[in-house]
Amino acid sequence: QLLGVNVTVPHKSAVIPYLAEIDREASLIGAVNTLVPVENGFKGYNTDLPGLYRALVSEGISLSGEEVILLGAGGAARAAAFLCALRGAKRVYLLNRSLEKAQAVAEEANLAAGRQCILPMELSSWKSLPEKKYLAIQGTSVGLAPNTDEAVIEDRDFYRLIHTGFDLVYRPANTRFMRLTEEAGGKACNGLKMLLYQGVEAFELWTGLKVKEEDVAFCYEQMKKELEKNE
Repeated sequence: QLLGVNVTVPHKSAVIPYLAEIDREASLIGAVNTLVPVENGFKGYNTDLPGLYRALVSEGISLSGEEVILLGAGGAARAAAFLCALRGAKRVYLLNRSLEKAQAVAEEANLAAGRQCILPMELSSWKSLPEKKYLAIQGTSVGLAPNTDEAVIEDRDFYRLIHTGFDLVYRPANTRFMRLTEEAGGKACNGLKMLLYQGVEAFELWTGLKVKEEDVAFCYEQMKKELEKNE
C-alpha cells in the first residue's frame, strides 16, 4: 500500500492539475511537495510552510505581530513570504536583487493573505529600512556549500538590525550570514530544523500519527552530528 509521495522541483506546480484535492495553503502558494492518497487520487500539501513555522516556534520565534526582513524571492523565500503573510507577521520587507521578482512574490502573498503586509525592495536599498530590530529570514542560496564565505549582504551595519537571523541554508551548519548575525549580537539558526520538520509533517500526513517533540529533538541531534561530521 502506497502511503504517500514527495515531489520536488520542477514538479511542485506541474503535478497540481492531476490532483483530486489540494490543501488551502498549498493552493494559495501554487506548489505542493507532499501527496496523500484519498478516495479518488491524491491530495496535495505543501510542507515547506508548516515545516518552517514549526522550526521557528521550536526556536521560540513567533511570527504574530513580528517585523521581518526576508532576503530573496526564489523558491524557499517565496514559501517564507507566504508563511509570514498567512501567519500574522505585521510587516515583511522583502529584499531581492531583482525588484521585479520581489514585487511579483509580494503581490501574490499579499493577495493570498488579503492584506498589504509585504513590501518589496531592492537588496541594495536596505539602508532605508526603519531603524529597529527585526527577525531576518535568509532565503537565498548565497552561503550554501561550497561558497561558505559569502553572505547576501556583507555590510556589518545591516546585521545590527537583526534580533534573530534564520538562515534557510543548512549546509554548512554555521553560515557566514549566521556568523555575522551573532557577531552583531543577534541569535542565529540554520535551516536544518525546517528540513526536519518538513519530513515530520509529511510523515504525520501519511500515517495519521503525531511525532513526539522528544523524538524530533533526537532526530535533530543525529542530523546535526552527521552534518558537522561531513563538513
